[in-house]
Amino acid sequence: MALTFLQAVLEGDFETARAYCTSDVVLRIEGLQSTHGHEGLRDIMTFAAETSTNVRYVTHHVLGTGDSAAINRTTYMTIGGQDLTLEVGAFFTLRDGLICEWTDYQDVQSLNRALGH
Repeated sequence: MALTFLQAVLEGDFETARAYCTSDVVLRIEGLQSTHGHEGLRDIMTFAAETSTNVRYVTHHVLGTGDSAAINRTTYMTIGGQDLTLEVGAFFTLRDGLICEWTDYQDVQSLNRALGH
């Protein structure tokens, strides 16, 4: 489930992503942003679509047990004309079969520089 959710988010499919998470989902991009709920999910996805192009990703590992999952991926994107390669660890907590927490850990310094911060 976490992998399907993440694929929908990275491919810009809000309706599919929304269907896999609780209405009070907590979303964190560690060191950069934290938001809540379906509107927060939409905000993150809209921001990504407005600032990033040429987005693609490679999933390396998927681990899951009970109500927890972890996904290791490499995300490639272009922001402001700068090509970025981000190694990402994504961690998920589920409640009643839906994602209620998602936290991404990545090198936010390179992301911030590309965003002009």
